[in-house]
Amino acid sequence: MSTFQSTAHFEQVFKDNWELMYQSAYSKIGDQSIVEDMLQEIFIDIWQRRASLEIKSGIKGYLLTAVKYQVMRHFDELAKSRATRSDTLPESFYEEDIFGFDELYKEIEIAVEMLPARSQLIFRMSRLEGYSVDEIADKLKISPQTVHNQLSKSLKILRGELKHLAPALAIYLVA
Repeated sequence: MSTFQSTAHFEQVFKDNWELMYQSAYSKIGDQSIVEDMLQEIFIDIWQRRASLEIKSGIKGYLLTAVKYQVMRHFDELAKSRATRSDTLPESFYEEDIFGFDELYKEIEIAVEMLPARSQLIFRMSRLEGYSVDEIADKLKISPQTVHNQLSKSLKILRGELKHLAPALAIYLVA
């Protein structure tokens, strides 16, 4: 069964999440036109795959991960267009079909599921749901330092687990 039951539901997801996605991308890119094009690409892709797309871990997290992936792709394309040295990433890294977003998202989900339950919760709240350290501490009734420590440990584990994807990509997605 599809994640999007109707056009109205898809439009509501767009309205509910567009600004958060925009802010996330704009804070890294700083170009309104590029960010708007990027978000449009994300939603077009989702719309085209809506019949078969099933998002199990939360639409907000999925969309923010899509933004991170697109931002990274943008910077990789910039680097590729400027690079002439032999130490750049291999050409196959830039081919969309080699390692698509769905596969990347699944790899990240598998790695996150390997974390202890409490670490998983804190990581998901921070990186996938967009909560700040203070908000997480307040919701879980723990100190902000505990949240920070848990995130640091989780990120260290995830960097190790995801290093096979591409070092820069793995670090960016979980940093």
